Amino acid sequence: MDVFDRIEWGVREIFKEGPICVHVGNIEECDIKRHPIYPKFRSEAIAAGIRSASTSRLWESMITMGRLSDMEKDDTWRLVILDCIVPCFRPLSSRISRDFQVDRDEIRSTMVAVLLEVWGNTGMGVSPRHVRDRMVKTAIEAAFRCGKSGSSEYSVDEIEIISQLEMPAPDFMMKKSSIIDVNSIRDAITAEQVRGERVGALFQGPGRFDAVRVFHDDLRTGRRSGSVGQAVKTSGMLRSGISDPNLYYYISDLYPSYIGLREAANVMGITESAAHRLIRAGQFPFPVARVGRSYRVSVKALMHFMEIQDVIVHVDDVENGALHAGGGAR
Repeated sequence: MDVFDRIEWGVREIFKEGPICVHVGNIEECDIKRHPIYPKFRSEAIAAGIRSASTSRLWESMITMGRLSDMEKDDTWRLVILDCIVPCFRPLSSRISRDFQVDRDEIRSTMVAVLLEVWGNTGMGVSPRHVRDRMVKTAIEAAFRCGKSGSSEYSVDEIEIISQLEMPAPDFMMKKSSIIDVNSIRDAITAEQVRGERVGALFQGPGRFDAVRVFHDDLRTGRRSGSVGQAVKTSGMLRSGISDPNLYYYISDLYPSYIGLREAANVMGITESAAHRLIRAGQFPFPVARVGRSYRVSVKALMHFMEIQDVIVHVDDVENGALHAGGGAR
C-alpha cells in the first residue's frame, strides 16, 4: 500500500458511508440541511478540481475547513483535501516511474510531501480559491524533477501523519482585558479561581449571565456535556471545596461555534466591508467558512487571533465572579 492508498483508506475509515459537511464541519450546526455521503462528495470535489478549482465554491470551502482544522491540530480536512487531489496523480506518477525508471512509490511520496509543503506555505496571503491549483502545479513539477534526477529532492517526514494515523471513532460578547495578570500568579489553584471569577465578572450584566446560568444548569443536570470531560482531563487539578469536579469547561463553550462576519468584524475592530475585502484578497488573518452567499467565522479561530485564551474554568468560580461583580455576597 503506497501513500496514495493510505490517504484514501484513512479518510474512508474516518467518514465511512456517512454524510460530510464542508460548510462548518458539523452537520448539526450547519444551516444547510442536505449533505452528501463522503464517496459522492469526493467525486464532486475531484470533478470540480479538474474543471475549475479557482472558481469552485466547494474547493474554497474545503480549503477553509482545512485551515480551521489545522488550528485545532486536527488533520482530518487536510487529509480530505489530499484525498481529493491525488487521484489525478495516479496515472501521471505511473507514467513518470515507467519513463524515468524511478520507483513509483518514491514519486508518489515526493508529490505528497510537496503538497503538504505548499499547503503550509499558503496559509497566509493566498486566497483559498488558488491553493488547490498551486498545490497541484508544484507537485507535478516536483514529480518530473524526481524522475529526472533519479531520486527525491524532498524530505518526506511530514507524511508520517498519514502512515501513523490513529482513526477516530466516527448578542455576542468577547473581551480580553483584566486588571489581574493571571500568568503572574504562582499558585495554580488561585490562578484557576481568578480565571473563572474574571469570566463571571465579564458576563455579569443585564441579561448576559442568564445564558451562562442556563448553560451551568445543563452541565449540572447532565443535559449538556460539551468539552467538560476533556477539560477535567486537561486541568489535572484536584480541588477541595468545589461543588463537583466534573463541572469544568472551556470558556469557548459559552459562545456559539460560529458567528456572522459582521459580528466578527466588530470584535476585530474593523468594518464588515473591510473584512470582505480582506477575504477576497486572501489576506484575512484566519480562515472563514462560506455558507451559501455568506460567511461564518469560527469563534475559536477568532479567539486565537484576538489572543483570548480558551481557558478552563469551573462553574463555582464563574458564578462567584458574577456574584461579586453584581454587588452580592459569596
